[in-house]
Amino acid sequence: MTQQANSGACRYRLAAIERLGREVRGLRLECADAAPLRFQSGQFVAVTTPGGLRRSYSMAAAPSADGGIELHVRLQPGGEFSEWLRCDARPGDALWLEGPYGDCVWRDDAGAAQTLMLATGTGIAPLRAMLQSGPDRVGRPPIALYWGGRTEDELYLFDELRAWERERPDFRFEPVLSEAGPGWNGRRGFVQQAAAEDFPCLRAAEVYACGAPAMVAAARQLLTRQRGLPEQRFLADAFLAATPASVAAESMALRVRVGEGGDRLLEVAAAGSLMQALAAAGLMRGVCGGQASCGTCLVRVEQGGLARLPAMERAERRLLAALELSEADDGRCRLACQIALQPCLHGLTVEISG
Repeated sequence: MTQQANSGACRYRLAAIERLGREVRGLRLECADAAPLRFQSGQFVAVTTPGGLRRSYSMAAAPSADGGIELHVRLQPGGEFSEWLRCDARPGDALWLEGPYGDCVWRDDAGAAQTLMLATGTGIAPLRAMLQSGPDRVGRPPIALYWGGRTEDELYLFDELRAWERERPDFRFEPVLSEAGPGWNGRRGFVQQAAAEDFPCLRAAEVYACGAPAMVAAARQLLTRQRGLPEQRFLADAFLAATPASVAAESMALRVRVGEGGDRLLEVAAAGSLMQALAAAGLMRGVCGGQASCGTCLVRVEQGGLARLPAMERAERRLLAALELSEADDGRCRLACQIALQPCLHGLTVEISG
């Protein structure tokens, strides 16, 4: 039985599937509703298939006049969406898109003298969209793009980016391989290391980082702590793969108040995030996969439980500040994706919307 997304979703049609690389497919989507989604380059959407699979992907091209959307999908071994794309997806299939989400978008920072972009894998997609739609003005900061992969065949947009480099005097492309073969004449290692080698001082720079969480975390630490990059000028989205909780994890209880429906007591593993536990119980659908960028996993925490939670990171503080919270909710709200379940949180009570 097929399963449609919620009524707030926008219906699109799968127009084409293109092989971009050995393990990467490009999806071209055409709007089948009265009005297409409006988004900024760098943002992402939640995509639901006819069978009810739901995943999040960044737009890989700037907004177009016809409302079409391009996505880049890496085929994961055993991944449900990947198997649907390999075996069942056909042009003409209906897809439902929700969003857009994310705030890692192009910012015209007058104080920046240099723009760095760091990507791994399909993290190049949102940066490509941003490069297509970035401000076109004389005197803008030069852009250096570092794109990393293990081997050369993973850099599926290599020719396109090299062409841009030839055409745009303010743009430099630096491919970086961590497992390069003997015939590779380019940079070796990791993108954050290559950027740090080229730019010993980043006090007047801005950085956009998209890709593997390990790269994003390492880049943030290296460039802000050792190269002087201001923290507020490090803009990032990380792509997080879902991982099952360990079966050996200690169990704990959560009390969840769902709208006006009263309390539910959940027995969960003390592993993973609160969002994952609530999603497994059918009480929540997180969109951004734990990136603290969509706000769909907002919970209200009982006053006595707030002190037991870990301190908020910058991304969570920034998103909560942007949401329109009532005066009663101010100070009680957290993002469930940022709350790691630990035995010390046994008995925690949270409220979610019904």
